[in-house]
Formats: sequence, structure tokens, C-alpha cells
Amino acid sequence: MKRKIVLGLTALALFVSGRAFAGDEKKEKAETSLTKVSDLYPNDMGPAEIDVSGYPKEHKQAYRIFAFKCAACHTIARPINSQFLELTAAEIAKAKKDDPELFKDPKLTFPEEMVWNRYVKRMMSKAGCPVKKEDGKPIWEFLVYDSKVRKTGENGKAFRKARAQLLHEFKEHHPDGYERIFGAGQ
Repeated sequence: MKRKIVLGLTALALFVSGRAFAGDEKKEKAETSLTKVSDLYPNDMGPAEIDVSGYPKEHKQAYRIFAFKCAACHTIARPINSQFLELTAAEIAKAKKDDPELFKDPKLTFPEEMVWNRYVKRMMSKAGCPVKKEDGKPIWEFLVYDSKVRKTGENGKAFRKARAQLLHEFKEHHPDGYERIFGAGQ
């Protein structure tokens, strides 16, 4: 009887450790896939943090949710350094008059209505995405707020310069990836 129990416990331990190993293997594959050259974007080469100390409390809290949840699938540098800037139609019309540089090169800044809304929803629809419905709205609102703060006005000039440098370095070090994303001859 004791032998059956020992054998049963041994089998259970092997089963559990085998499942844990398989889980580690899956985790390792997921981590590796984030660093494969074919998965890289210019944005991934930029800063992976934002100084939100001057942001309103709700955006500071949303930043923590964003950083934790979004990092489960890709670097948070990807959205942080993205060209996307969500503006309303009225804000776009005003920006075309006040800051035409925003519209000169869509690889540097790409102002569009509901762009972050679409991206957050797209990410949420992917299998295994940890962003739940209650997380989606604060993340979206954070991305809208943050992109306006960092990508417009005086901050916008610095952002476009930094983004141009990211694109240049990416094209230089990963020409195939650059072509995959932006097309030949860009």
C-alpha cells in the first residue's frame, strides 16, 4: 500500500514538474519572440518609460496599468515611441493651422481620430491579452493624454527629433525590418 502511495506521489510530482517545465518552455518562447528581429519595430529601440510625475492622478494610475498589462505582450517602448497621436476632428483642424509640422511625415507623427481607441481594442481582442474591459478605457485615455503632452507643442519638436533618430538607427541596423514595416524605397 505504501509503495502505491509513493509511486502515485512520484508520478504526480513528475507530472506537475513536467507541466511546469512545459510552462517555462512556453514562457521562454514568448520572451524570445519579443526579441526576434522579425518582431522588432523602431519604437522598441526607444525609451521604455515615461516621466508621469506631472500628470494628473488618474493618468499616473493608468500608466501603471498600461505598463504592467501591455508589457505582457510587447515592450511598452512600442506604444511610448509610436507615431500615433489621437486628436479629435476639431483638434486636427486647429493643429493643421497651428502646428503643420505634425502632418509633414506620418512616420514621425500620425495624428488621427480614435487611433489609440482602435489599437487598444485590437490588442484586447488578441487571445491571451491581459487587458480586460475595465483596463481598456483607462489605458486608452492615458495614451490619448500622454501623446498630446509629449507629441505636440514644444515637446512635439523633441519627440519628432527623437523618433527620426529611432527610425534612422532602425533602418541602419535592421534594413529588412524597416522595409517590412515601411516598404521599399522609404
